[in-house]
Amino acid sequence: MTRALAAAPDAITAACFVVLWVAPFALGVGGVRNAMLVMLVEFILMHAAGALGGIVFAERTTRTRRLVSIAGMGMFYLVFVGSFALAFKAWWPFLAFGWLLVGKFVLAFDPARTPAQRREQMMQRWGVTALSYLLGVFVTVMVPLPRLGITADVVPRLGLSGSGLWVEKPHTVIAFGAIYFGLLAWHALRQARAAAKAPAAAPPLSGSV
Repeated sequence: MTRALAAAPDAITAACFVVLWVAPFALGVGGVRNAMLVMLVEFILMHAAGALGGIVFAERTTRTRRLVSIAGMGMFYLVFVGSFALAFKAWWPFLAFGWLLVGKFVLAFDPARTPAQRREQMMQRWGVTALSYLLGVFVTVMVPLPRLGITADVVPRLGLSGSGLWVEKPHTVIAFGAIYFGLLAWHALRQARAAAKAPAAAPPLSGSV
């Protein structure tokens, strides 16, 4: 049950996108606009997760160097998040970055798994994340999707600016988020179940360093 909670961050995020797809103002007047920003932040985080994961599980690296590398990479990606925050005139993208980061690394700190098992989980997670993002882009661009609550007469009230598919047809980005985070939640749940069935990491021998 505890490991099943690994799917919670992505499942909650997917549910929010589904709610917005049906009722675009259910999470506030700027709900759809904020969801669009979440997908932009997720694009940055998708790359960050791969880089940070490589640092976290790097072998023959001291803890100090690892922490310095993580801090440096974190600051690098926070610059991009900060640019989104300035563009949207909001500070909460930093919270979104942290929330989405939890979904990426929650399984990486399972004490019942060996470092090798956790590394394998993270590699699988990163691969599924990239494939899910590409699949979401393909589906929302190539497949006609229902508008549900985001009808043509609602779009002008969403406060979106600029141009492009996401602005002209915002239901596509909302559907994208629902599909993408739904797939990640499904995969996290599968990983959690597989981890529960796998042999647990052996405890260290008494007296070992």
